[in-house]
Amino acid sequence: MQDTIAADGVAIFLLLVVVWQMRRRLTLRSRGVEVIARCFDRDWRGKGGPQFLLSYTTPDGVRRTHSAGEDHVPAGTREGDSVAVLYDPMSPGRAETALASRKPFWKHYDMAGLVGVALSVVLMVHVL
Repeated sequence: MQDTIAADGVAIFLLLVVVWQMRRRLTLRSRGVEVIARCFDRDWRGKGGPQFLLSYTTPDGVRRTHSAGEDHVPAGTREGDSVAVLYDPMSPGRAETALASRKPFWKHYDMAGLVGVALSVVLMVHVL
């Protein structure tokens, strides 16, 4: 009984993380403002591939930076290239590249993976 409650709690937590992140992405899709950012650096962080450092200025003149993974920028992006970024004017720290924010849910492998893990936990406890 305790194992079932703990597993359900873990599954619910994982699903809440998915809902929170997808809500964030949907918010950017609905009210995000698109700006053109300039790639000013590629930072190699271990085995995960490069992180692209993007810089853009919001309409109110504030300069911001955003870090994006290799799969969130157009293929072949180099230093000096332009990349479209969406940011939330109500929370300017919330930003994603336009490419990442327009992906369908099933192509957000991190979120789909969390849903899969949550469902696996529930199935393992309730079926086995």
